[in-house]
Amino acid sequence: MPITATGIGSGLDVESLVAQLVLAEVRPKEVRLDRTEAAYQAQISAYGSIKGATSSFQTAAQAAADPATYQAKTTSVSDYTKLSTSATSSAVEGSYSLTVTDLAQTHSLATASGYASTSSAVGTGTLTISIGTTSYTAATDTYNSFTQKTGTSAVEVTIDSSNNTLAGLRDAINGSTAAVTASIIYDGSNYQLALAAKNSGAENSIAITADDDDLDDVNTSGLSNFTFSSADPATAGTNLVQTAVGTDAALTINGLAVTSASNVVSGAVEGLDITLKETFSEAETITVTNNTGAIKTAIQGFVDGYNELVTVLNAQTSYNASTGRGSTLTGDSTVRSLLNTIRSQMNDPVANSQSDYSYAAQVGFKTNTLDGKITLDSAKLDAALAADPLDIATLFGAYGRATNPNVEFVSSTSESEIGQYAVSYTAPQPASILASSLANNLNFSQNANAAATFDITVDGETASVTINSNFASDAEAAAGVQAAINAALSTKSVSVTLAGVSGDQLVVQSNTSGSSSSVVVSNLDADASDLGLNSVITTTGSDAVSSIGGYDSTVSGTQLTGGLGTPTEGLKVNILGGATSDLGSLYFSRGIGSKIDSLLSSLLSANGLVEARLTGLAASVKDVTASRQALSDRADNLEALYSNQFNNLETLIAGINDTGSFLNQALSGFVAPLSFVKK
Repeated sequence: MPITATGIGSGLDVESLVAQLVLAEVRPKEVRLDRTEAAYQAQISAYGSIKGATSSFQTAAQAAADPATYQAKTTSVSDYTKLSTSATSSAVEGSYSLTVTDLAQTHSLATASGYASTSSAVGTGTLTISIGTTSYTAATDTYNSFTQKTGTSAVEVTIDSSNNTLAGLRDAINGSTAAVTASIIYDGSNYQLALAAKNSGAENSIAITADDDDLDDVNTSGLSNFTFSSADPATAGTNLVQTAVGTDAALTINGLAVTSASNVVSGAVEGLDITLKETFSEAETITVTNNTGAIKTAIQGFVDGYNELVTVLNAQTSYNASTGRGSTLTGDSTVRSLLNTIRSQMNDPVANSQSDYSYAAQVGFKTNTLDGKITLDSAKLDAALAADPLDIATLFGAYGRATNPNVEFVSSTSESEIGQYAVSYTAPQPASILASSLANNLNFSQNANAAATFDITVDGETASVTINSNFASDAEAAAGVQAAINAALSTKSVSVTLAGVSGDQLVVQSNTSGSSSSVVVSNLDADASDLGLNSVITTTGSDAVSSIGGYDSTVSGTQLTGGLGTPTEGLKVNILGGATSDLGSLYFSRGIGSKIDSLLSSLLSANGLVEARLTGLAASVKDVTASRQALSDRADNLEALYSNQFNNLETLIAGINDTGSFLNQALSGFVAPLSFVKK
């Protein structure tokens, strides 16, 4: 029987045969690669879980290390309907008794008569608006005096044909830099302009003079209708009606009288803001305490973060003795090293803490020997917090304890080194001039042509000053000179006080401090000698000088920061209460939370233990992928080889079949086909 074949002629399923031969060759290696890759991927997943738990633990460690956690204060008041409070870290724990006789009030003015509409004409010219302290008797409509607020300048508001309506005047005032808010009120019949100081308090009262284009600056016509001032008889006028007096809040704190321009009293008690809501004569109590709740939350969070990490590590490294099977990372040396390093830091004593505690076990930490987790004895922690919260701060935080209560630790950086550092601070000083004695009779009358004039340069700004008032006392002269100088200056300001044995020498002092602060008088006329300004002693301004641990520190306000490249780098302290000179020592230590934070930062860094292991596993997976590709290439080569061999076989079989067919045809004429031979 002739041989027949599918395709070329073999009759075999060549493709199936080739596929089976290739599979037999590569399948065992492919299975090994799949198993290897699965193991690597499982380890990557396991390390991903460990990395997540480690990161969460670091977040908890950072909260436990943060000094703000231990500096936080909480306040309570006996009656929240009368006052409320808030405290910063510098507030001192204790109780404060308060009474309030007056609330601070905003100075308010309004036009005496109304206008028919908001588009009614108001005249043209210039209004000059000043902020300061006013003495005004409403009952007799007597404007006694005005003293411009230190650090402020008069603001001119120009009214011309483009804005000379009631609405235009309102918008011009609100668009200026004057600390005044203007509004229009409709009383049912007319429209009135109302003015209110932006800030409450007696020293924030409003004074307004007019330079009216109608040449009469005191009548009730044109812009002079909006005057409220006594500065100059030619421009003085009280055509506006005072609707509310600018007053300070008046209160007592622990029996001491206190005034405040605002109903939010800041600075009376350091670190404490008191918001006054009403007056009351029976004392109310404010209590300031350490926020131990925040501390306990941070410590419990630290414990929970550690226990969660231990849970993850245990799950990834456990061994089931009954089944004889381990977990993904059982026996992994990296995991053992990670856990041992963390436990070592947890158990290391805290150095330089200046507290009664060096170990976490002393404040309630206890390790379970079965699973390695920590339990926290809350009663023990509460007792430690009640004794001194700063002991807990130094046990867990990156914290500095100062021997001087006027030195407040703020923060540190990773560069700050553990140690004891002396703190020194000299505040920046303002420039000033001390004049000679005032004359006995200070009669500077413009009408008598006896005005005192001089130039003054304050912090680089020069202005010409004219004194043309009569002063009945030395104190009145000091206030008048201060007002005249500050009115002449645009951006700078001075304070003027009295000094000397007889208390009759003017001290003109810049309101800024530092080496850029300066005060110089020049171009004095003869009358200025009555003010003692012809012979002055000058004190130059000076910058702050500070050091921490003997190393120069930078100063921002009252905050000192350790210098770069020194052991104190990054240490920040705040100087309280105007303290200066040598201010004791700062003991800086790194507690458990701080050390764990630094350790975990290292372990989680790009070159750290965890990331290095993940990087290595990723490289191994990449190697498996490369091996898989190489195996695939070999399979392709084998398939080509086997296919070629079978194709050659097919060709051979086809040739044999062709020969058989020829022989059958050739022999068919001589011999009957074997299939027809009879037995």
